[in-house]
Amino acid sequence: MKQISSLLVTFAFLVALPITSFAEEDARGVERVGEGTKDIVTSPGKIVEGISEDTEKHGAGGAVTGTVKGSVNTAGQAAKGAVDVGTGAVQTVLDPIRGK
Repeated sequence: MKQISSLLVTFAFLVALPITSFAEEDARGVERVGEGTKDIVTSPGKIVEGISEDTEKHGAGGAVTGTVKGSVNTAGQAAKGAVDVGTGAVQTVLDPIRGK
């Protein structure tokens, strides 16, 4: 949870940066940060989704397998989101310096 909070603070900071001087294509780093943040924030929903799907397919035992499946999916989505946030933050800072 602490990591998610720090990522959200980082995202808020990057959004607060004056990006009006960037051309539209130069804002792709900020977009990537936004997508990553969305993935991180929505990832816990994968657990509920996994439980729901497996319970529907397998009955009461699906609650256990669904929790495991949902947790794995959550970790994957959160990791992807964290990579996107980090990459987008670096891209947002470096693209104007590199002239892209």
